Amino acid sequence: MFITKKHISRRTLLRGTLGAGIALPFMDAMAPALSAAPASPFRFGTVYFPCGVQPASWHPEKAGSDFEFKPVMQPLEPFRNQLVTVSNMKAPWGASVHMGASAAFLNGVGPTNNLLETGAAFGKIHSKKTIDQYIADQVAGDTPLRSIELGTEDMGTAVGACDGFACTFFNTLSWRDETSPLPIGINPRVTFERMFGETDSAKRRFARLKEKQSLLDSVTQEASKLRSSLGTPDKAILDEYLSNIREVEQQLDRFETRLSTITGKAEAPVGLPEAFDDHMDVTYNLMYLAYQGDISRVATFMIGHEPTDRAYAHIGIPEQHHTISHHGNDPEKLAKYAKIATYHMVKFAAFVDKLKTTPDGDGNLLDHSLLYWGSGMGNGNAHDRNDPPAVIVGGANGRLKGNRHIITKEAPTANLLVALAQLGGAEIEKVGVSTGKVDL
Repeated sequence: MFITKKHISRRTLLRGTLGAGIALPFMDAMAPALSAAPASPFRFGTVYFPCGVQPASWHPEKAGSDFEFKPVMQPLEPFRNQLVTVSNMKAPWGASVHMGASAAFLNGVGPTNNLLETGAAFGKIHSKKTIDQYIADQVAGDTPLRSIELGTEDMGTAVGACDGFACTFFNTLSWRDETSPLPIGINPRVTFERMFGETDSAKRRFARLKEKQSLLDSVTQEASKLRSSLGTPDKAILDEYLSNIREVEQQLDRFETRLSTITGKAEAPVGLPEAFDDHMDVTYNLMYLAYQGDISRVATFMIGHEPTDRAYAHIGIPEQHHTISHHGNDPEKLAKYAKIATYHMVKFAAFVDKLKTTPDGDGNLLDHSLLYWGSGMGNGNAHDRNDPPAVIVGGANGRLKGNRHIITKEAPTANLLVALAQLGGAEIEKVGVSTGKVDL
């Protein structure tokens, strides 16, 4: 690694043993090398929530800036000045009761093949490019990973078991192009190694894992050398970043305590958390590290597939999420339905707060991010595509005016996708069935 007292290359890596390579966060010492580039890159993220949210528990009553947060969305109130919520939209059917909700979430279309097709067309995997990938075209630059796709569960890859479509449609939000889905990665260890290890060194990565060698320990000498060349503010940035990596390593180590007992072929992938709450925390932490270290500027996170059968015993709801979403207007089930969504708002708010409290260039990570949290349906009781939840948070490098509740005139959610894509620098005028764009 070559370092001068004047500046550090933006793509300097801390190189360690067994294939480790740690990208660095943006620091003042990098500014001279970036004099022709924006001080801070634009980041885009999407979080998908399955089974919808009861509109009455989510959408504010008033439009404009003086709206009151409903209980489910209330955890996001501290970020009001960088928040826009949009109501009275209509999500597309997406060719399927459940799968279509998520499959159409980022392209407004879902599967473009006919379910009744036979012969060579049966099971065809075909859709449309999603807005996260249009944005990645504009902002990925020379980041190590063009985009990352994260999740907590999948449905396998069988044809015929998923509303008659290939289950690939359940396992992805993102499409690179019309025939290239980008399936979610549900194993945090695999994602961590993808972010910080060499992609062609699986044996070396597993060797480090077996030896319980910390990735940070493997770069101690390089980190010390770099730190000695930095000013006080940059040292603080580097120390915080390395501390955050250490936190994720420790989370993964706790998940993998069973590693020494595995012999032969493991039944469960090493690194897959048993507790869902842990899985949520470490996944958001991976997104955070991707942004902080400029490893990737575009991320999608599918909290669960449609229709998820996950239970929420850890918050007092032993029933499956999908079952609760079919509440039949029963007050007890409605309360549980809202409690599940509120839990996820708390998790999302904690992630947003970490971005807001992390310095980045002339502001913080939230100032330079655009985050979209939503679902492909509104009231899950009838798979209703009317009035789905949609909240946008972040400064978007000064492009998003916050503190607003926008009530549309039954605009297709694709109109929101057009607006998000354009905020991300993509010069597109139409997405799916869009009829214009939401004024963000």
